[in-house]
Amino acid sequence: MKSRILLIGGVGAGKTTLKQCLMNETQTHRKTQMLEFKGLFIDCPGEYLQMPTYYRVLIDASHRVDEVWALQDASNKRTIFPPNFAKVFKKPVVGIITKIDREDAAPASAEKFLRQAGVVAPIFAISARNTLGVEPLIKRMEAFAPDA
Repeated sequence: MKSRILLIGGVGAGKTTLKQCLMNETQTHRKTQMLEFKGLFIDCPGEYLQMPTYYRVLIDASHRVDEVWALQDASNKRTIFPPNFAKVFKKPVVGIITKIDREDAAPASAEKFLRQAGVVAPIFAISARNTLGVEPLIKRMEAFAPDA
């Protein structure tokens, strides 16, 4: 089985932007419409986490990956992750706090939201727009696919 990482998070959390950053792609704003398999990543629409009807799709997709990366926007004052949601996955769940470069960012709140969602460790704080803090994620990604 090919190594993969599942990106989950709400609409606008930065899943596609992070994927584009880590894959050295041009960052473009576009809405993810369905599960997108590209390189090492499975990128999913934020609605899949926001609508409980679609939780089964996320759980099913997690069976095809080595890790789940749960993204929480640091500028969002609320979370859409249900309590202990990370525990439904049989794979390690990594927390990623995004958009830490924004003026309204509250990384401590975002970390609290991820911990309430059941993410234990590690949790990384990043800005994919200016590549702040992405180095550890690049190393983690390279561990899955040394030639990626």
